[in-house]
Amino acid sequence: MLEQLYCKMNHACDEGSKAAFTELNKEFDKLNEYQRAAVLDHSKALLVNAHVGSGKTTVLINKILYLHFVKGVALQSMAVLTFTNKAAQEIKDRIKRLNNNIKDEDMKFFGTFHSVARTLLSQVLPIEDLGFTRDFAVADPEEALELYDRVINENKFTVKYRNKLHKRLEKLKQGTSLYANMKHDDDLKEFYVVLKAAKIRSNVMEFDDLMEYSIQLLQQSSYHPEWVIIDEYQDCDGVQQTFIDVLCKEAARLFAVGDPNQIIYSWRGSSQGSFEAFKTRYHAKELTLPINYRSTSNILNAAKALLENGSGLTGIRDEGHLITIKKHHNTFNEAIYLSETIQSLVDQGMNFSDFAIFYRKQKQAEVFREVFENKKIPYEVSVRKTLRDIPVLFWLVRLLKAAVNSSDKDSMRFVLRDNKYGLAMTDKQISKLLEGKAEPSVEAASLLERVRDFRQWCSNNSNISPQELYDYFDISLYLMPTALSFQGDSELVISYIKEIWKYIEYRGSAIFEGIRDYMNTSALYGSQILNEAIHKEQNSVKLMTLHASKGLEFSHVYISGANLGNIPMARNEEEQKEEQRLFFVGVTRAKDYLEISYHTSPEDFGVYSVPSPFLRLIPEGLIASEDYGSRASSLTALRKEIKKNIDNRKEDTKEPVENILEDNISSEILVQHGKYGEGRVVHEDNENITVLFETYGEKTFSKMFSQLKYL
Repeated sequence: MLEQLYCKMNHACDEGSKAAFTELNKEFDKLNEYQRAAVLDHSKALLVNAHVGSGKTTVLINKILYLHFVKGVALQSMAVLTFTNKAAQEIKDRIKRLNNNIKDEDMKFFGTFHSVARTLLSQVLPIEDLGFTRDFAVADPEEALELYDRVINENKFTVKYRNKLHKRLEKLKQGTSLYANMKHDDDLKEFYVVLKAAKIRSNVMEFDDLMEYSIQLLQQSSYHPEWVIIDEYQDCDGVQQTFIDVLCKEAARLFAVGDPNQIIYSWRGSSQGSFEAFKTRYHAKELTLPINYRSTSNILNAAKALLENGSGLTGIRDEGHLITIKKHHNTFNEAIYLSETIQSLVDQGMNFSDFAIFYRKQKQAEVFREVFENKKIPYEVSVRKTLRDIPVLFWLVRLLKAAVNSSDKDSMRFVLRDNKYGLAMTDKQISKLLEGKAEPSVEAASLLERVRDFRQWCSNNSNISPQELYDYFDISLYLMPTALSFQGDSELVISYIKEIWKYIEYRGSAIFEGIRDYMNTSALYGSQILNEAIHKEQNSVKLMTLHASKGLEFSHVYISGANLGNIPMARNEEEQKEEQRLFFVGVTRAKDYLEISYHTSPEDFGVYSVPSPFLRLIPEGLIASEDYGSRASSLTALRKEIKKNIDNRKEDTKEPVENILEDNISSEILVQHGKYGEGRVVHEDNENITVLFETYGEKTFSKMFSQLKYL
């Protein structure tokens, strides 16, 4: 079919052209009618409502392939915005498989929002107008905090709530304040001005700066891509939406895919009304992908019951197993049960990688880890590490950042100040040294010279090996050969340098530029050596939070600890709706088998020994359980049922409300404050909570910083 379209456009179609489209045709022929309609649509703005498991990524990739190979749109004329580097890389790899002459440089605007913003700033937009140079560095959050501290200390600023400083700066830029009721203002505004200047001097940007400056310069620029393509649109926050606006201008065409039923990041700025706003803002056409290919119909019907309107979601698979709801004493008992169950199924021919265990809080993983280690069950925990978690690598990265950015004095300060791997110099000594007011020691002079001459050394040596880089900085000296940690640290450093070399070879970069790019890329995405994400190819049981499960799928899924107070954790109605969508995401990761547990003796404070109200939304006919049944068809009906039950019991038995936990949702929330005593919550929104105290009346607190304790 695609050859015919191509031939009509080009009036001729030789054998070579036909051959080039063979693989693309195979992919295109696999699309269903809904997917094909989205790929072929050429509206100025199109929003694809992609239901869970409906082939969203397949449609997005085929859209790009169709635009490029059939419609002739240059890849450099597309901006493809994703929320993970993995998604962007998958798209690029698929395109390169069709034509191995295509390089990454041809797809330089394919990536996460922050990485595309960085590319625009370093290659397209006049960043010099803001005082930066095009080879600016990107500071990760840990490095940014060090910069904050230095600016505050050097200028003797008084800045309150330092642990929430980033959030306060974010509010300041929006023209609001988290602390409107502070008795005495601090130096936040003055600090912000000096901080911006310090970042320009250091030629360093934070993540937020990438978006802020690219938006600012795009507003003044005539640049725009021909097509803007957005993955997981439902996760966009306000800043990302503004970025899309200024990127599109009037001439760009817009294609976005997403699922409003998977909006689970409102705390990061995504909005439940984003789809309607998109259609209004861009006068967009909407198409739907309704067919789920992933889950059995029983799992899919259970998932649909969690949606306010799940009627548009359909499946093609057979019924499969009923959903198992199981009661355990606590997490430890469940971990024992699951280790035995999984081992038995593996003995029958399944793989460990077919299984995933989801939980609401990361700390719930610890018990599973201990039990699985004891039972020799291979497992992998999805936990995001930072380089600071591996001190020797964090020190090495700061050394390399100083070497590729001569303005980055903060990285040089860190290298010299570090007690274990650096020279253990004081801040005062370092300041005098860098200002030329003190003679350096032999060790400091040698290190500073190597950092200063690094660019020239790279230019003079075109075939540098990882070991030669290691030797150039005399890394062994700083790892202390006599230390017990030397062997392990040395292996980590060599492995990390080899990762850099793989990146350089893949990109075809020169050594100096390749290291500089890798430093910025690892700041944005993290380093592969940290094993930050789940590796599906490893034959191990996957352990992860419900949030981390988004975008994945497994044959057998176990959701642990579905108790009130844990699932959902939220108290107000809007937050409960998001928690319900989060539970929906977890349920729809299961392809063949789904088991949900609750605990009769939960370990965590504030978690009740009763099942989650979400379980009662699942139709009884879909559940296999010895001690559990469904009684309500909607969360609203459940709340009414519970309130009626509580009211009846209060009237009949005069029993205190706090003792009525059977059906698990209280009609009021009580809190304790250190000064005002016990009070009752009368209003909550996303940021504030209002409490009525008997003696002091109503008081409003910031939810982020209040010292309220829930009773």
